This record gives sequence, C-alpha cells and structure tokens, in this order.
Amino acid sequence: MNKFKQLLFTLIVFALLALPAQVSAQNYAFEVAAMEVEAYIEEDGTLSLWYYIEFNNRPNASPIDFVDIGMPTSAYSLNAIEAEINGNPVQKIESSPYVPNGFALELGDHEIPAGQSGTVTAWIPGVRNVLYTTETQELENYASFQFSPTWFDSQFEKSTTTEYRVTIILPPGVGDEEGRYFEPTNWPGVTTPDDIGRTAAEERVYYSWFTDGVNARTQYIFGAAFPREYVPDESLLTETTDVTEERPPDRPTPFIVSFFNAIFDNICCFGTGLFFIAIFGYTIYQGTAGANKRKMQYLPPKMKIEGNGIKRGLTAVEAALLMEQPVNKIMSMILFGVIKKGAATVIESDPLKLEVADPLPKGLQPYEQEFLEAFKLSDTKRRARLQKMMVDLIKTVSEKVKGFSHKETVAYYEDIMRRAWKMVEEADTPEVKSENYSQTLEWTMLDKDYEERTRRTFSSGPVFVPVWWPRYSPSYRQSIGRSASAPASTGRAGTGGRVSLPNIPGSNFAASVINSTTGMAAGLVGNLTSFTSGITTRTNPIPQSSRSGSGGFRGGGGSSCACACACAGCACACAGGGR
Repeated sequence: MNKFKQLLFTLIVFALLALPAQVSAQNYAFEVAAMEVEAYIEEDGTLSLWYYIEFNNRPNASPIDFVDIGMPTSAYSLNAIEAEINGNPVQKIESSPYVPNGFALELGDHEIPAGQSGTVTAWIPGVRNVLYTTETQELENYASFQFSPTWFDSQFEKSTTTEYRVTIILPPGVGDEEGRYFEPTNWPGVTTPDDIGRTAAEERVYYSWFTDGVNARTQYIFGAAFPREYVPDESLLTETTDVTEERPPDRPTPFIVSFFNAIFDNICCFGTGLFFIAIFGYTIYQGTAGANKRKMQYLPPKMKIEGNGIKRGLTAVEAALLMEQPVNKIMSMILFGVIKKGAATVIESDPLKLEVADPLPKGLQPYEQEFLEAFKLSDTKRRARLQKMMVDLIKTVSEKVKGFSHKETVAYYEDIMRRAWKMVEEADTPEVKSENYSQTLEWTMLDKDYEERTRRTFSSGPVFVPVWWPRYSPSYRQSIGRSASAPASTGRAGTGGRVSLPNIPGSNFAASVINSTTGMAAGLVGNLTSFTSGITTRTNPIPQSSRSGSGGFRGGGGSSCACACACAGCACACAGGGR
C-alpha cells in the first residue's frame, strides 16, 4: 500500500472511531422562548413558510449547533431555503437524517453556547403538494389546507411557556368573506384568530393566532380554505391522489468527491470509509458557499415606487416610518407625543406602565389612540395590539404617499429635521434651547445620530424642564413632591418674561430622553427583532429567492416534524421527533 492510500486509510479509521463518540457525547437541553410561523399560500398553489425561533440554551448543556425543521412534504428544494442565526446567514443547509421530510441548519461558528440565547429565522418557498380539493355543502369548489408547524422533541425542549404566533396568509385575490379558517387542534389559546386582516404589501387576507400559554414540543394544527379558483387546478390534490414524494434535490457532486470515488471504485474494502470521505469532501465543498443577508425592512415595496412631488403634512412619526427608522424609536416618538398632549402619564418606567387620561384630550392621531388602547390590555395581548398598530400605520402612510416621490419626500422631512436641530443648537440661552427642543423633540429624533447629538447638545449647562416632563419622569415627579400636572410659569422663554420652570443638569436630561429608545421602548416590544419581524411578514414578506450551500456532518440540536393535511378535520400523518 503506497503512502497515499495509507494516509486515506488513516483518515477513514479516524472517522469511524472518533465521530460516533462525538455524537453520543452531546447533551442538548434548551427552551424555545418565542416562535412565530407564517404560512403563505401562493397564487401558484405552493406554500411558503417563514420561521422565527428564539432559543435559550440551558447552562451546562451542549451548544446548539444544528436545528432541524420538519416540512409538510418532501416536495421542496434545499437550494431555495434561506436561514439566519442572530442575523448571520446559515451557509450549510442539508436534509435532516432525524426528521422525515425535514432539513437541518448547521449553525457553524454561530452555534448557541450553554447559558446563552440565539434567534434562528428560515424562509422556505415553493413547497408543493399541500392543497386539497374540498367538496362539502358549506365549502363547495373550495381548496383546503391544514398545517402543523414544526415542533421539538420533549427530550431536548424544556420550556414552560412559549410566546407563539401562527399566521396563515391566503392567496392574492381572495375576498374578505371568501376565506374560512379552521379552529386549531390542541391549541390551548383562543381558537378564534386574535387578528384577521389584510397584509399591507399585497392586500392578502390573513388569519393569526397568538398565545403565551403553550410549549414548542406539542403538535398544533391550523388550517384554512378558500375558493379553488385562486390557484391552478393542477396544484390541487384529492384524498385519493397518489402523491410520489420528491426528496429535496441533492447538490452537484463536487470534483473532489468524484475524484475519490474514481480512485476507490474497485476497492470494496473501503466502502464504509468512502461514505465518511464523501461526507468530509461535501463538508469542505459546502463550507465555501455563502448567502446574502436580508435586512429587516417593514415597508412594502410599493411605498418606494417613485412618483412626482413631495407629500407634505406627515407627522414626525409618519415621516420616521417612511424613513424606516427602528421600531423602538417610533414607539418612543409616539410615547412622547401622547405625554406632551396630556393623554398619558408614566407610572413606572421599567417595565413601562401608563396611566391613560379619561377622557382623552382632543387632537390625538389614530395611531396614538391605538397606542393608548394597547395599555388597557394585559401584557400578553399588548404586544400583538402594538404590532397591529404598526401594520395599520404602515397602511395609512402607504396610502398618503401613493403617487408622490419617495426620494423627494424623505429629503423634505430630513430638511425639517436639520432645521429643528439648528433651532436647538443655535439658541442663545438655555431657556430658549430647552423650549425649542421640547417643541421639536419628535422631529429631532428623525436624526440617525439622534442619541449622540442629544448627549452632545446638553452635555453642559442646565435644562429648563418642559411642562410635560413630570408626566414623563416618575423619579422627577417624586423628587419635587408634586402631581403630574404642569408647573406654573410666569413667563415664556424667549419673550422677555421670567421663567419659573425648574431646571435639571443637561446630562441627566439627555440620558433620560435617550433611555426611552433603549429602555422603556424595549419593555414595550420585548425582543425587537421578533416584534419587527411580526410586522414585516405582514407588510413586506421575504421575497422568494434561491441560495446555494449545503452539507456537513451533524453533532446535534433541536428537531421536529411538520405536515400538511388533506382536508378539514383530517389528522396529520407524521409525529414529532428529535435528537
């Protein structure tokens, strides 16, 4: 045996002896803190799925290095799947050896260590063989769909409660009264959707269920039906249809693997070793594949279609949305707006609790009213209501800017922002600076450098607190021993009158204002990525695209199963599994 074959033989022996020990040593124990699933029925009759899963890995557990996701059928393409871990593209996606019809995401360098958290997202378009014909007295000439989101083996998944949302989006064109939803199976929450509406991007009907009283290791089944005319007939199956399941297509064979195959073609004693060498070759090959990261953008594309002229008259909040400012900043702008108008008082900063005025003052914007209504709900329902407020606001702004130039309109409001800052920074006295900042607060927040600029502007000297400040700051209100009503003033800054408003150090003022976008707003929306993606999937769904890259040898992770069913009331044919 020459040196080359001796080297290969050594590699094979190492693979046979070392790799099984590595797998058996894994000890997986994690919690799924939040999970969101979007199921889109496309106009060609295929299914597109979007998953958002927050993992909390337990202390002393093995790193989560693989995540398996079960699929309704095997009729999908691995090449079309896109996934991210904490915003970083997952570059290795392969068929799962543990979950029927499932695929595995290899997290690689971004695995989730013991005691830490991580968020996985996945977009799976073009899943076929999921729609069935339905001929009943109530649903004549309808297509039906039942879907079980992926779930995890109880051996590994240990959560007590999971924030869980499932949304089904019907094909384009389905009318408000044409769609039907089925009551979910095993769902411990309210069986009626908590949110029914239309997506802002394509005006598609959707049904959405949410609860935080579930776990991620139980199978839940959701379904809907719609007139079959909205999808091609050839995409529909019947209960007696013989479906030949298609395994996701393999990647092209790398040259290095073909090379080794040729060398050992007639050497049967290396058959088992060849299997590991092939896997090793695939791992090297697929390790070079990349994927483009898709930014989280919640505006529908039609809002960016260029028209003519400038759309004037938007509020600062609406302008911020047009500029796609972060959601937590928009929430802070709304919070300041309702406080300045006397509609709310901050009772507690962390977590944020508001006392809503009764009756409400006049002049509130619709989104401000929705914002305040959310604070009348329980914590579990507030997040969903705030997401709905944002979706409604996006729809409103989309209608307002229709036909206008997006580029010119954004430039117009950026100029307003610059002039607002100029008024503040060029003020002659601390009194005038304070009043100008109070009047233009929401407009100054449009600045991407808002936090640093606020800190720099008020780094020295006093700030004369605005009349609404006690309603915003519980600690200040307690320090002066007064109610949330505005302090008295005998004059107005800049008019020659004497100002009796109290003042505080500028650095303290700046820190308090800045913290609203990082502290209190975070208490409102929870996980910012999860909250924003819950909006994005309804207003700007992830586009279908293809990707390359797969393979790799697994060491473990969460796993699951999912299925699609033939008709209303049928049972899914697969069960959850796990490693």
